[in-house]
Amino acid sequence: MTVLYLHGYNSTHQNARTDWLKQFGKIVNPPMAYRNFPLDYRYLENLVIEHRPDVMVASSMGGYFAFHLGNYYRIPTVLLNPALLVQHIVKPDIRVFATDTIHHIILGQYDEVIPPESTKAILKQTKARYRLYEFDMGHKTPFDIFEEVCRKSGLFK
Repeated sequence: MTVLYLHGYNSTHQNARTDWLKQFGKIVNPPMAYRNFPLDYRYLENLVIEHRPDVMVASSMGGYFAFHLGNYYRIPTVLLNPALLVQHIVKPDIRVFATDTIHHIILGQYDEVIPPESTKAILKQTKARYRLYEFDMGHKTPFDIFEEVCRKSGLFK
């Protein structure tokens, strides 16, 4: 199994999550600066084409890209407080298609960085398939919650 892991803005590509994911196979986890949306998207799209991940795991800003790449390339995702609201600020050339891809989305009920209600509203506007997991937390997803949802998703065996 190949997993593409996309960290969040001002976060790191090496962490306990990537260490845990290594037990399932190959991890592709590029360091991202998230400075130029169209170029970032094309760069990540090339990684998807090159590595053909079976699953994408992404947090916050990385979740924005993984959501769209997952839809287009039919790759299931686990998204931690994805920054889907970014689409209202910056409109890069992202090709979005409604597919049969499933997104497992973790939301913090007390997230002040990306309010969960805005994420839910954006999801309702899409035709994407998703399963929400809401937790009593803020923007940072504790490791035990991350692991629990990954296991519940059925994507990691």
